[in-house]
Amino acid sequence: MSVTPGWYDDPDGVAGCQRWWNGVTWSDVTRGGGTAVGGPLATAVAQRTSYDVLEGGPQERPDRPRRWLPWALVGGALLLIVVLAVTLAGGGSSGGATTADPSAGPGTAGPGTTDPGNPFPPGTVRILDPDAGISYAYLGEGWRELEFTSRPEMLTAHGQYIITQPTVPDGGQFIAECSSGLLARQFTVSGPQSFAGVIDPVSESFRANYYPGPNEKDVLTSEVVTIAGRPGYLLKFDLTWEVSGYDSTGERVALLLLDTGKQRPAVVYISVPNTHAELYGVIDQVIASIELL
Repeated sequence: MSVTPGWYDDPDGVAGCQRWWNGVTWSDVTRGGGTAVGGPLATAVAQRTSYDVLEGGPQERPDRPRRWLPWALVGGALLLIVVLAVTLAGGGSSGGATTADPSAGPGTAGPGTTDPGNPFPPGTVRILDPDAGISYAYLGEGWRELEFTSRPEMLTAHGQYIITQPTVPDGGQFIAECSSGLLARQFTVSGPQSFAGVIDPVSESFRANYYPGPNEKDVLTSEVVTIAGRPGYLLKFDLTWEVSGYDSTGERVALLLLDTGKQRPAVVYISVPNTHAELYGVIDQVIASIELL
């Protein structure tokens, strides 16, 4: 069947929540309040088809590092979602360290900084990750929804990205990214107390799979944290390289392991190349916006 793309009542029945329907399937993008363009759509759709939970099956390893996204990912339907999904709700303060309206330019607080007194406004569009059990702020116009559903470090993958270099030597595109998913089974965990010993192997996997080499790693933060009332571990680091063909010579990266009560912890991965250092601020802002589903 064909149903007009737009905002509809959440098919899971979440009160006061609407989800974007792209005409084919449900996206990860949601918003609160407002009026649905066509009323409840759940009665017209038998089930959501946008999530592939891979917990019981083998992982699909990308053919090449996913930081270099294939040209095919730039789809018209996805662009439509991004353009229409930006919510410009204003005013209000509910606490937490975030930033001003993301459509006005994420990261404007400056590299490596946050503005604790200026949270994402109520009604800000959010990325939902039902597999990992978390949601976080959508960063506004230009940020696109991920189209791959797993990676070596994650059993499942949801999130957003922007293109920072259209072509790179290995093919595809270089991106800034904010993604999340369930931690892959190759990493052994035994509760939050084990996160400190797991975070380094996870970071080395990301480092090997998604960045030009050789590169150098400079750890900025490595600490136990509490996010949305749940225990976690946060690692931030800078990578630097001198590799011909890349506009960037480095990247700021954050990795968060978070216990959400599921069998596997959530992993949040945020990475911004230094060609877009004005976006470094979104790292702390996104982490501060994380909520449990």
